[in-house]
Amino acid sequence: KSRLALFTWEWKSFGSATYWWHGEGIWMWSYKDCDRILKSQQVRKSAFGCVAACIPDLFATNVLIFLSNDGPDSDWAAVRNALHNMFLNPEGYAYRERISKLQSLVANDWKDPKFHQLNDSALLQRNVAKCIMYVMFGEWLGDTDANTLAGWRTNATAFILPRLVQRFAFNFLINKVKQLRIDTVGIIEKLNLQQTFIDMNNSLPSRWQRSPVVKLCDEIMYVIGFAGIGGTSAAVESVASFLQVKSGEAPTKSIDFGDYNTADKMKAAFAEDPDAYIKETCRLDPPVTSATGVLKEVTEVSLAGRDFTFDPGLLNQYVLSMANRDPVLFSSPEKFDPGRINLHRALTWNGAFGAADEADYPRICPGRCLSMDITKVVINHVLGTSAPLNAYFGDGVPPTAC
Repeated sequence: KSRLALFTWEWKSFGSATYWWHGEGIWMWSYKDCDRILKSQQVRKSAFGCVAACIPDLFATNVLIFLSNDGPDSDWAAVRNALHNMFLNPEGYAYRERISKLQSLVANDWKDPKFHQLNDSALLQRNVAKCIMYVMFGEWLGDTDANTLAGWRTNATAFILPRLVQRFAFNFLINKVKQLRIDTVGIIEKLNLQQTFIDMNNSLPSRWQRSPVVKLCDEIMYVIGFAGIGGTSAAVESVASFLQVKSGEAPTKSIDFGDYNTADKMKAAFAEDPDAYIKETCRLDPPVTSATGVLKEVTEVSLAGRDFTFDPGLLNQYVLSMANRDPVLFSSPEKFDPGRINLHRALTWNGAFGAADEADYPRICPGRCLSMDITKVVINHVLGTSAPLNAYFGDGVPPTAC
């Protein structure tokens, strides 16, 4: 279940050095290396988990995670800007107004919340899906459609398996995701939201416009589903587990709760500083554990004591879950400490969220502020706390950053 445990085991098997090999490329883990890559113009391929991605059936062909951020005129820059302007801009589509209504919408929909319901993953995922769709589209979903979109979280296992394994499983998981993509676009049609994507497509430079427009809809909803609903659900579930002094998807032995060894102490820590609590939880149990790029130059590496030289174009995985535990940067890295002074350096959201140099990370998650707010909304509702929303959004952040 734990990807961190797998990564650590493989790293140790290769001598606990800088690199190891898995799939079709090399993996790296140190904070220094991951930070360097995250601040660079990354060359990407259609690859996931350091293997060729199953496209176009499992993954949408030109989904953002496969596009290289190679300049302001790139496909990646055009689509990311359009995504921000259409869905995540505080001045557009009533973003702030919708954020302000989330708490009451969840309260009206989820009556009499109980602490034990933090163990109900389906309930948490359903509320995350409803919140994201409301902020982005102004539509509060019913349970049936929300359960459908929660499939972006429940089908997470399907995304990491290579084509060969998928074939051994008779493409069962691929077919589930194919149907999820169809059903997701179907919800857009059901809600008569097609014009949103027509407008978005028209806003792109002509060479990056999609034809037919439903292709763009599929690509954008893939990002919203995979990263938005799936990633935020994972964050909410991790926080829900930590509040109960449970380790979430991380191995139990990989987390030292220290002084926060009771649920009451955890609740008090969340109430004191919810942003820090969420960031520290996700440092230790991140929604996204790693990402795939490619080498941009000839690279010499040592694997299990043997030296190799690899050409540009080889897949290269950077591991955020291990970088966030690098003892060079984080003292007592396995200890849960929402008060650690350099928590803003964690790379959880594909960059240092809240750091002074945050703008230096071109691929930092564009929806990180929304993800943080939705996590607070759901946890507020269960605990009866009132963590403020929009505490960070728009304060000196470049227009494509949040």
